Amino acid sequence: MTPIDSGSLVLVTGGNGFIAAHCIATLLRSGYKVRATVRSAEKGDSTRESLSAAGVSVSDLGDLEFVVVPDPTDLQRLSSALQGCQAVLHLASAFNYDAVPAEFEEKLMMPALKGTQVVCEAATQQSTVRRVVIMSSFASVYDASLGLQPGRVYTEEDWCPLTYEDGVNASAVPIAYRASKVVAERAAWDYVRDHQVNYQLVTLCPGMVFGKMIHPISSLSQLNASNQIVWGVLNAGRDGEIPPTKAPGMSEFRILPNFSFAYPECLVWIDVEDLAEASMKVLSYPATSHDRFLVTQASYDTQEIADVVRAQFPDRHQAPLGEPGNRLAHTHYSCDSSKAQRVLGLKFKGLKESIIPLAEQLYDMAKL
Repeated sequence: MTPIDSGSLVLVTGGNGFIAAHCIATLLRSGYKVRATVRSAEKGDSTRESLSAAGVSVSDLGDLEFVVVPDPTDLQRLSSALQGCQAVLHLASAFNYDAVPAEFEEKLMMPALKGTQVVCEAATQQSTVRRVVIMSSFASVYDASLGLQPGRVYTEEDWCPLTYEDGVNASAVPIAYRASKVVAERAAWDYVRDHQVNYQLVTLCPGMVFGKMIHPISSLSQLNASNQIVWGVLNAGRDGEIPPTKAPGMSEFRILPNFSFAYPECLVWIDVEDLAEASMKVLSYPATSHDRFLVTQASYDTQEIADVVRAQFPDRHQAPLGEPGNRLAHTHYSCDSSKAQRVLGLKFKGLKESIIPLAEQLYDMAKL
């Protein structure tokens, strides 16, 4: 299928988010025109200001427009937003983590399923759309029921076995969250299997996403889930304890101190700029069929984050000492992301390259 060339119009949904802002910046700097959906005009204005402050040029920002789509499952509004676009990068989420078991179907599972179906259907309604990119997650790849599985190597062929029913009947929100990610991605694959479409579907499955923030954020309380892990290490204090890479006694989830979001035990990561680069590259590579990419750099642990930060910032508010050099990579699974690197020509940052700019930003926000 013909690649989406520079100069084309691309729709980015959920344009004011952490990953989305980097995707928008990367697309604009690569010569694409971007239309981004936001839930309110105010979110669009603040995103434009944040991108400008992050160094996106005035001329590039001239190729950015925002459209208000309050509900990412609104087919009519999304189809209208896609008019004239050659591709869509779907990042908007209708997920709600503030849910109890009786609410999982209404607040997590149904929005996940409908959100992806609506994107696929809206793209079908617009004949100009030739590529649909869905930002999925390693949560849709990893089978937490098997434990840490040292020696196991996950690839694009693997799937988390959780179903819609598993999410609806889950005992805790982390399980429902993981199920929602699986259901959302599978909905896209089911759609292109069951419908005749004129576009290529590509799904991306990143691990934890670290890196400097260029989206609108006014306080540390608004940190996205992955960067909250880094702040948990930085904010522990030089005499404190390093937060566990996984919560003690929890076989499936990590729950950080003073943080309500519980994420599946994802011990692999990617830099947000590298993920944005991958999102742009899947528009322009000469693919001949639908495709799925695992986008992970390597394993990480909170001790490694602490070691990196202490070495770089010896005179600032320091991360705990812990057990310098101790690593957990040998205790759990790994991922093979060679397909993304080979096919898309990607070269991923190391943890230090990603964490240091973020740590400096977080320290400045905390005035430490």
